[in-house]
Amino acid sequence: MIKQLSGHSLITNYQLSIVNCLQGWSPILFLLYLLLSLPVVAQEASDTVSAVVLDSETREPVPYANVYVSPACGTISNYDGEFVLQCLPSDALRITSIGYQKFVARASELPDTVLMKPTSTTMRELTVLGADDVLSRLVRKMQKEAKKHSRETGNYFFRVTTKYPGTDELAEAFMSAKSCTQLRDLVFHSGTHGLLKDAQNSSVFDSDLKGLGSTNLHIFLRLAPISLYYGMWDSAILPSDIVMSRNGKLYDVSYALFLDDEGNEIHKIHVEGKPASSRYNILEGTLYVDYKRLRLLRFDGQMRGLFLRIYDNARRRITIDSISYTMHIDYRHDHGFTEVANMSGTIAKEKVNLRYILFNLGEREMAFNRRVRVESNMLQAIAKAGYDSTLWATTDIVKRTKAEERVAFGDSAFLQHSRSNYDLAPSRQEAGANAYLRNAVQSLTGSAMQLHRGLPPSSTPETSTSTKRKKVLTIRP
Repeated sequence: MIKQLSGHSLITNYQLSIVNCLQGWSPILFLLYLLLSLPVVAQEASDTVSAVVLDSETREPVPYANVYVSPACGTISNYDGEFVLQCLPSDALRITSIGYQKFVARASELPDTVLMKPTSTTMRELTVLGADDVLSRLVRKMQKEAKKHSRETGNYFFRVTTKYPGTDELAEAFMSAKSCTQLRDLVFHSGTHGLLKDAQNSSVFDSDLKGLGSTNLHIFLRLAPISLYYGMWDSAILPSDIVMSRNGKLYDVSYALFLDDEGNEIHKIHVEGKPASSRYNILEGTLYVDYKRLRLLRFDGQMRGLFLRIYDNARRRITIDSISYTMHIDYRHDHGFTEVANMSGTIAKEKVNLRYILFNLGEREMAFNRRVRVESNMLQAIAKAGYDSTLWATTDIVKRTKAEERVAFGDSAFLQHSRSNYDLAPSRQEAGANAYLRNAVQSLTGSAMQLHRGLPPSSTPETSTSTKRKKVLTIRP
């Protein structure tokens, strides 16, 4: 006689009645029946999917599009519009980018090329000079959020590539930062560098280049259109100044309103410096605001008034030229405040090109063993944090471009446990330079590039910021 088990038994009353009817069966047949009657649970195996995101009309790549499955599973497309993601075949991928209709598909049905359709339902356009009610209310709201969530921290994946004659460089790192409204208090947990030199394309002028010895690129990670913690940017003119200071008079403001594919009214607020602002460090661009929920969704912009200073050790010569700096920020709001989600930027001047990308890791579980706070040299902080292979053991966080792969696989020291393949000590020429140059190129190797802000004349009446607080910003390869 078979006795019924208590609790969650796999042998049910129904099965007992059948067994009673089959008492004459042989033990083998009886066991076979039991095996066939037990529930079968299939484990769905994860898979790696990849695609390239293109504009459906121009067929141009859509960089930094958000690819979302869950808070712990997602990525963004790289500069070339490519992405790779590990997920289940049944998972639904939602691909979004401001200005495009969202694209949704199951992982098992994802095409190799995702064509994003531009949003074209413009409602009306108007031009407004001076402060705007929407921007004013947005800044006030973000001020309250910053006060309430000032200690909130996000984890990020960071990548920077540098290209100049004969040399390509790549650095990757895992980091964290206070993330409400803008990034602050940057801490690196693990990172690695790579350098690839091309002797055939190196000229005599470039022969003394030894790689990106140091950089304070991290100051650009702290830059935001609505800045409440200025730091190095305390004398820059930002879109938030339209509400917070008299510097806002240096902006022209225009609007375009449109509906996204879910019917939400999006305000496209474009801020541009007036001719009188040409002597200032001024951040221009476009803010995308969800009007109903009063949320900043995205900012695309550029800063004027920045200069590239190159110091060549071999010739002991300095050249100064203005540069082009463009930036992009996506924001998220699922934690109850405005948080930096993704960020990217490009610094370009003729033969020199520097590009970075920052991606919020969301709810991914990350085991960080090291904490190195950034001071003046970002690459030195990455080197001190060291390389933790376990953090790179999973699939790519953000897919590398072909040019980035070339460096990653071309430099054998890129994914190694070594501290760094850079010599961070100053050269003899730098050590013997005069006080001005020593301050500008301290801790540099080979060549130095510094980025500084043009200082407006102290007699200019429109600026409300004292020139005494003006600081020098430097990027020093």
